[in-house]
Amino acid sequence: MNVNNIKRKITVAAFAFLFYTFISFGQSSTYLRALQLYQNNDYTQAKPLFQKEIADNPKNDAAYYYLAMICAEDEKSYNEAEKYFKTALNMDPENFWYKYYLAMLYQASDRGELTCSLLEELIDKYPEKSGLYYDAINAYFSQNETEKALAVMDKVEVKGGKNEMFALTRMNLMINKNKGDEKEAYAFLEEYYKDCKSPRMAAMLGDYCVRNYNDSLALDYYDQAIDMDSDYTPAYYGKAHIYQILRQYDKYFENIKYFIKDKDIRPESKAEYLNNLMESPQFVVAFIEEIDTLMLDAHNAHPMDTTLNSLLGFYYYQTDRQYLAIEIFRQTCELYPDSKKAAVQYASVLYSCNAWDLLKEATDSMLVRFPKDTDLRQLRAIAKWQINDLQGAIEDYTRLTELAPKDSAVTVFANSALGDLCYLTNQTKKAYKHYDKVLKCDPNYLPVLNNYAYYLSIEGKNLKKAREMSKKTIEQEPDNPTYLDTYAWILHLVGQDLEAKALFKHAMLYGGKESAVIVDHYAEVLYSLKEYDLAYIYWNQAKAMDDTLGITEKIQKRKQEQK
Repeated sequence: MNVNNIKRKITVAAFAFLFYTFISFGQSSTYLRALQLYQNNDYTQAKPLFQKEIADNPKNDAAYYYLAMICAEDEKSYNEAEKYFKTALNMDPENFWYKYYLAMLYQASDRGELTCSLLEELIDKYPEKSGLYYDAINAYFSQNETEKALAVMDKVEVKGGKNEMFALTRMNLMINKNKGDEKEAYAFLEEYYKDCKSPRMAAMLGDYCVRNYNDSLALDYYDQAIDMDSDYTPAYYGKAHIYQILRQYDKYFENIKYFIKDKDIRPESKAEYLNNLMESPQFVVAFIEEIDTLMLDAHNAHPMDTTLNSLLGFYYYQTDRQYLAIEIFRQTCELYPDSKKAAVQYASVLYSCNAWDLLKEATDSMLVRFPKDTDLRQLRAIAKWQINDLQGAIEDYTRLTELAPKDSAVTVFANSALGDLCYLTNQTKKAYKHYDKVLKCDPNYLPVLNNYAYYLSIEGKNLKKAREMSKKTIEQEPDNPTYLDTYAWILHLVGQDLEAKALFKHAMLYGGKESAVIVDHYAEVLYSLKEYDLAYIYWNQAKAMDDTLGITEKIQKRKQEQK
């Protein structure tokens, strides 16, 4: 029993009781000081003072009461609290608050029978206190004594008349009594509603009709709810659900907007709802203008909510409006400059949109705030690579290996990139050292196996090692045209042109013909096999795809060799 919860039950009568005890024991400075500390929620200092008061004045029942209230703050002290409550009650058996909070302690410690017994005594003595009836209903409910709870409900209704709260409480009791069967409870609500109408009850009846496939009656109840309260969102939501099922989409969008625009609805609920809409791409395409409006309405209702902002950004991205997606994520990043998540999301979108200059600029400022974030540094390294700042990329990838030396995923990726970058900047030995670091950590890391083997083949060195590494790649991915090209080229270099030809033909079937380099290599193998006409056909194809490979000169040279 948390005293912070039961304190809310204290009424003016309780404060009158405090005043009474204040006067009765006014001569004790210890008690007065303890009471002052208690009222200021300083229980740690109040408790020993109340204990001293009891030692000095063992007949002060109020001191026992406050000690009980303090002990009730801690579940481990429930037994001590019970002892103090009982002592106070024995001294003053007619005290309402002593008996009431002892009942609440029994309820908090799952002793429902004792709770019910004390509450029954209090109701008999204080029938005018309406709060006791609700406490009794809850106590009976927790004991599964539904009939007794309903009997108390009858008394409450006689005293207070019909109202929504009584109806919903009775419904819950009836559903519990019938083990989840709603039929009797909703039959009661339908009858009750005739004399006591409210938007909430009308919407609940509408929801029940929907569950029982009576859409026309459900719509009637929802309209009644809206007639009573034109801003009652649950009724509009119910109507929208029906119109969506009926495929009357103009009416669906007309009603669902109330749910989306309602600032009192949790933004997480709206995000979940809109996410579900986006799971149907055809629906989005068919009603993109209407969904645009819903997305913006949700965003405008909660402009500072990162979940909805992210949803809007991803929506724009998925509907091929990358410039809008970038702007939304940029705004979110500015709204929450200390949010690493917002920063990474914005950077990731820039990466997905190939906005390399913007990505470089954004990550420069982000890394000032989050200098140890590996995701942002990796994205900046990629951006630098793409804008041809190779030395800058090398610096960032090197820093990555320092930031996460024990994170194998980071070190493998970073050293792989460093190997490629060092090779591109004519630092071949460094490149191979980085590749060796990767393979020591992950001997089957295919991108490095392929690149390492290919660069060795270009140099014409360690072809046996190159062949072994390259063979691993096609064993793992036998239809990868890049890996097939590397292995076939190495076979060509060691004189196995027939085997190389077969692999190149296979590569052509899986996208190799779209690469000028692969087509050029295939032509070289065909030329070596003296299939000259076919070789020239493929060289001309490669030249048409990329005229920077020097193929024109190569063709001229080969033709001279044939003369």
